Amino acid sequence: MIASHARGFVFLKTRKTAGTSVEIALSKVCGPDDIITAISPEDEELRRAAGGCPPQNFDSPPLPRKAYNHMGAKAAREVVGEAAWRDYFTFAIERNPWDAVVSLYYWKYKDRPELPDFEQYVSEVWIEQLANNRRMYRIGGRIALDRVLQYEHLDEELREVWEKLDLPGSPDLPRAKGQARPAGHYRELYSSASRDRVAEVFADSIETFGYEF
Repeated sequence: MIASHARGFVFLKTRKTAGTSVEIALSKVCGPDDIITAISPEDEELRRAAGGCPPQNFDSPPLPRKAYNHMGAKAAREVVGEAAWRDYFTFAIERNPWDAVVSLYYWKYKDRPELPDFEQYVSEVWIEQLANNRRMYRIGGRIALDRVLQYEHLDEELREVWEKLDLPGSPDLPRAKGQARPAGHYRELYSSASRDRVAEVFADSIETFGYEF
């Protein structure tokens, strides 16, 4: 999560949507009073190398509650306050769920010499946890942010955010956490059963954003 009082925005980080890369890019335009939550040590190294601000101002007190990575909209609104939440530009990112599930599969098991069976993985609870992305940008079941960017068009849509907020420089995204997945289309891993399982678990986001397999 990043809440920039200097620039007037709140970014909420969903899972497996290039959120860390976007956080690193946004932290480069933050001021000393802005809220920046911590990421992993290796990603903090990337942030330092990119010239971004390190984690800061996320503790409680003085905040009403501690800010943290992957913070949802309701908790983030409490952190920044009703007035700032209303006035700032709030945004997050969503991704085609069939693609996101594959991304999580390779990331989760990146340190294993052999990958587990993909069909078995899709049947387990991990993808249900990933589907909770939708809760990060909703309050009371309704989208509570000004914009949910689409991962599939992230470069273009993030440039639009940059222009809207009149941010300096350009949103050059570092490749954070992008080394675990090999080349190839996500469809290659799916059977009809695993495809249908993802369709069921992510039915809400599929309907909301019009995703297709």
